[in-house]
Amino acid sequence: MLPWMAEKTPISPFVPGRGGLPPYLAGRDEEREGLLALFAYLQNGRGAPRDAVLTGPRGNGKTALMRWFQHEIRARGGTVDVVWLTPNEIPDLDALANELTPLGRFDSLRPEALSLSIGVGRLGWELGRRPASLTRLLRARCRRQPLVVLLDEAQNLETEVGGALLNASQSVAAEAPFLLVLAGTPDLSNHLNALSATFWNRARQMGIGRLEPVSAGEAVARPLAEQATPFTIGDEALAEVVDESQGYPYFLQIWGDALWRAARKGNLTEIGSKVVSLAKVAFDRERSIYYEDRRRELKAHFLLPVAIQVAAAFRDRATLADAELDRIVAATLEADPLDGEVHRLQSGLANVGYVWSPPGEADRWEPGIPSLMRYVEEHEAA
Repeated sequence: MLPWMAEKTPISPFVPGRGGLPPYLAGRDEEREGLLALFAYLQNGRGAPRDAVLTGPRGNGKTALMRWFQHEIRARGGTVDVVWLTPNEIPDLDALANELTPLGRFDSLRPEALSLSIGVGRLGWELGRRPASLTRLLRARCRRQPLVVLLDEAQNLETEVGGALLNASQSVAAEAPFLLVLAGTPDLSNHLNALSATFWNRARQMGIGRLEPVSAGEAVARPLAEQATPFTIGDEALAEVVDESQGYPYFLQIWGDALWRAARKGNLTEIGSKVVSLAKVAFDRERSIYYEDRRRELKAHFLLPVAIQVAAAFRDRATLADAELDRIVAATLEADPLDGEVHRLQSGLANVGYVWSPPGEADRWEPGIPSLMRYVEEHEAA
């Protein structure tokens, strides 16, 4: 027997595969229902009444939620097509047109003879930087086959491409089955405002932040319990894990993987304080590596001095009002709160997920991860 034909080693249920889908998507019931409600319009031959925009700090599961939606669309069958994109795949209108309406599947859709040679033996759409041509092409394409576009990392959209896509979405969905879903960092709204897209703020906006304790516990306990050989975790052990994770989905993934490995190594199926202590060594190591990367990112963007002051302000409270955050940033710069540099730094902190303001709560800021702020303070004080 060849080595690779031997008995397979069990794979951790907490490490997503290439599809990026977690074993259990905890605490996102409202968001899932909202996406499916928009999708229902396409199933009934109509365009969605508005786009969907998912915002939140990195590591909170925006991509996982979009992967779940992609999987749901395909699992439900029917005629609706789904395309996953990132900004690096669509640097210009021609690239966007070819991703959304690939020749070979839609050869007959040639309004104004837009199909031209763009490479040896290859044909593609050439729009000539005309957004109106994108709208006409996409409208014809969606009348042929309904389409959902999932665009991740949307804060990196090029201005020309982003503005054309958002404005086309409004026109196309009014006449054909189409839905656009965007996901990005907390500063995504500022980026979309700069794209001259007139209707984006009417979108269904969903804030994807840290999980509540009950949902955080389910994210760990349920995948363990659903193994071929089930693992159970005690209430006190689970409470410690949830507290250490602060409800941050990426940390819950690390915790779950560490618990699973520690329990298997000890041939245990009941997880208590001993297993948690063993798993915490691995968790602390991974968290420290992650936080050091984030600290260096703040430093590279010249955000570290203001990040330290913001951390001090959050030390004894869970939220800050918008005006308070402005004053803290301005005081660090010794500038007026209305100075443009104050806004740039505040947007920078939001873009890296250090702070964020959930949709509908524009006057309230909260930490992306509270313990990251403590790490930044302690490291810089050392």
